[in-house]
Amino acid sequence: MNRFLRFKTHMVHISSAHMVPVIGLAFILSCTSSPSIEEKVAQADELVQGTLEEHHLPGISVTVLQAGEQIYSKGFGYADIAEERAINPSETRFRIGSFSKTLAASAMMRLVEAEKVHLDSSIYHYVPNYPKKKWDFTPRQVGGHLSGIRHYNGQEMLIDTYYTNVSDALSIFSADTLLHEPGSKYHYSTHAWTLFSAVIEEAAEVAFLDYMTSEVFEPLAMGHTHAETRDLVGVEKVSYYLLDSTQTPVIAPEVDNSWKWAGGGFISTTEDVASFLWQHAREGYLTTESLESLQTPQTTSTGESTNYGIGWANRQDEHGHRLVGHTGGSVGGTTYAFMSPETETVVVMTTNLSSASFGNLANELFEVFE
Repeated sequence: MNRFLRFKTHMVHISSAHMVPVIGLAFILSCTSSPSIEEKVAQADELVQGTLEEHHLPGISVTVLQAGEQIYSKGFGYADIAEERAINPSETRFRIGSFSKTLAASAMMRLVEAEKVHLDSSIYHYVPNYPKKKWDFTPRQVGGHLSGIRHYNGQEMLIDTYYTNVSDALSIFSADTLLHEPGSKYHYSTHAWTLFSAVIEEAAEVAFLDYMTSEVFEPLAMGHTHAETRDLVGVEKVSYYLLDSTQTPVIAPEVDNSWKWAGGGFISTTEDVASFLWQHAREGYLTTESLESLQTPQTTSTGESTNYGIGWANRQDEHGHRLVGHTGGSVGGTTYAFMSPETETVVVMTTNLSSASFGNLANELFEVFE
């Protein structure tokens, strides 16, 4: 086996404050002949390690919550292969790609709750300088991929240009015509979320990244989540890889994601992301009405469900339980982050590899820990 594929694991220990309920759970499970928590952890270890090797992942971080309690959080493989640097799920940041949309959606709902944004009003009420199109459209349609704004063209995902502000980044696509009448079709668009962030910035009268910090990351205690700016110093993050023709991880090209902060520009840890999901399981940080707006699938003008709310996707596990969350694909990063409201289980996985496959790992982890 290639020496780069002989990976290490790193365990984040559960704090003593959480040991009593875990031990109690293990005792109950043993009495009913169900797997103990130790057996579940061992099973999960085997599944994750197998996925890492089968899909040639440089490294992977996995965090699982049950009813808000962290019951599994480990790193496998390497944050950096050459340095053989381990992954710590509470510290090591990955590019989370389109899960950034889920984060930005909460910033928008803070503005909705403050009555500074109305989701069904014209986009031009908030961004009047955006070029006029054949049809008007709304923030809700923009956030639900119903606006008709296009997705990437060509090699746009590899943009390595620094954009000093959200408004400048609009220039990448703002002159293009809409693909269809807003509301008539679902068409996934990361560019649409740059416009979404412009709405946030204009309504909040604060720079988008500053608003994300003050209204999302700080209130939710997400101290290891932020934009991947060029001036980061002393930040524990992974190196970014892609697979070459021999299925060997090699360093990915340099990119600058300042053109799409809201759509895919944040970095985070699996523990921060898992905590974020759980804090959107019920009213608290946001109202029930806001959570429903985010997580309830929208419909097209013909009544077809999009399976997508505002920054939140809907799918099912193998038992038909509803899952809400998002995936993410970046240059040098792939993310899976979903929560089962019914079973109160959260599964988050990140790897430092472009276009990576997790196989059936997500379903298998839900099966183990639900």
